[in-house]
Amino acid sequence: MSSSLLKKLSTIAAPAAKPRPSRRGLLVRRYAIPAGSALLTLDAARFRALGFDVQSAGDCLFLDTETTGLSRGAGTVAFLVGLGYLDGNEFVVEQYLMRDYPDEPDLLAAVAAAARRFSAVVTFNGANFDLPLLNSRFTMNRMRGELPPLVSVDLLLPARRLWKLRIKSCRLANLEAQILGAPREHDLPGSEVPGRYFSFLKTGDESLLTDVLDHNREDVVSLGKLLAVLSEAYFQPEMISDPIDLFSAGRAFERRGEEHTARRLYVLASAPRPVTSLSALTAQKYAGEANARLYAMYRRAQDWENALAVLSCMLTRKQKLAFAHVELAKYLEHRKRDYAEALRHVDAAFALAPEAERAALMHRRERLIRKMR
Repeated sequence: MSSSLLKKLSTIAAPAAKPRPSRRGLLVRRYAIPAGSALLTLDAARFRALGFDVQSAGDCLFLDTETTGLSRGAGTVAFLVGLGYLDGNEFVVEQYLMRDYPDEPDLLAAVAAAARRFSAVVTFNGANFDLPLLNSRFTMNRMRGELPPLVSVDLLLPARRLWKLRIKSCRLANLEAQILGAPREHDLPGSEVPGRYFSFLKTGDESLLTDVLDHNREDVVSLGKLLAVLSEAYFQPEMISDPIDLFSAGRAFERRGEEHTARRLYVLASAPRPVTSLSALTAQKYAGEANARLYAMYRRAQDWENALAVLSCMLTRKQKLAFAHVELAKYLEHRKRDYAEALRHVDAAFALAPEAERAALMHRRERLIRKMR
């Protein structure tokens, strides 16, 4: 078959490819809602309680990205960046979406220009994902240094420390439902976002991105609400109502070395409450854990009067009985040399302890008997 005939046949068999629609140019959207009073009055003291050196919420840029994947590799791009900020009594959300890959420098330039007006950036897991990804994209586009250094206020860690014990999952959607009391309806799952964007690139159908833009906007709005709730909880932790959250807050303040606050929170968390539900039963368990941590703090400080008072309280309230008996046995053996009374507490602990702990208790019992002889 001649080459000229092959050429004619191939022309007939393959229809002419349609040119890809041109979509060059950023899509920019702006959205404004009334800002809550808690966010408007958020001051330096509340930021310090949360662990960040920021003067006010007005200094913050709230940022969330939608990306072509979940890795931070060279092929992952933030195709949509949502930015939020306070403007008077309004919370404004600006969204920058690139209609095609050549638009990326314009998107990054818009983000950099907005960031220069602020001293801090608020994200949810942004320290591990959004910000490193954006920095890598600035580098890939030879724009390194254009994004100013901002104080990173990542809300994921303080949220986990305060609420993970009680609500388990600290995904933003779960925090909206269980902490903010505002579950989303008909929201696009984050796993479907990259596919929507790739379909848009193929077809040019901008309606595919409506749900993506709505999802991103709600993420940014939730950052402001979550910041207000978290900062107030850390600023006035004694006002936390749930005993499990009180215990979690106590651990957070103890980890930060603020032991006076931690003790107050452990005392509140350890108070007995009526067991009227499964969650109340779980809270009862953490009431014992709170007293155990309170005892450990007094013991480290050699404050034996308060330490013994906590152990006595645990026995009265039947909290972690085996633990309380063992700690009393240690005190009586090593500090009071009252071996007979120490032995009584060891025997009481032995009857309550799980099998894995009984060998150590038997060893302690034999030592006390030898000392008594």
